[in-house]
Amino acid sequence: MPDDEAARNERSAERRWEVIGFSREERAIRAITLGAKGPRIAFLAGIHGDEQEGLRHLDEALDVLAAHPVHARVIEDVNPDGTAAGTRTTSAGVDPNRNWPASNFSPARRRGPAPLSEPGVAATHADLVAFDPQLIVVLHSTSRGPFVNYDGPADGFARRFAVAAGDPWRVEPSMGYPTPGSLGTWFGVD
Repeated sequence: MPDDEAARNERSAERRWEVIGFSREERAIRAITLGAKGPRIAFLAGIHGDEQEGLRHLDEALDVLAAHPVHARVIEDVNPDGTAAGTRTTSAGVDPNRNWPASNFSPARRRGPAPLSEPGVAATHADLVAFDPQLIVVLHSTSRGPFVNYDGPADGFARRFAVAAGDPWRVEPSMGYPTPGSLGTWFGVD
């Protein structure tokens, strides 16, 4: 178990996580609910295994969410196999952010043979459908510096987040390349 994962498990031991599914390699997909009133916000700390910043700061994010009047559903890591391996993709070589039942999904090696073919994505999808969030926040990282990217009618949320985060945060509505089968397209556009 990598040091980051062990420390994360120790820090969050007092929280009541529930297992909502398992990855291909039988790692738990965990979720927790905070609050019961206010806007329903889903928060995904990790989706790409090589983007660890969200997971490293998960306990801080949980503390912030718990201190505000929100009904939050937090999913720890959609792709724990990729996280364990330090890879963007799942153990099957599929990008978990291209495996959603979006209208623009098409089968491909890196997207999977069908939407939700990846167990972590399928478990997260089922949990999101059951929770029915008004907003989904997914933590990613990039070498392009801190920015907020969004899909669908979330421009106002994105701009408020960037302003609250301060300089050098900015809003970038497009990644600059196609994102077929993405979570953002499924939830934000479709």
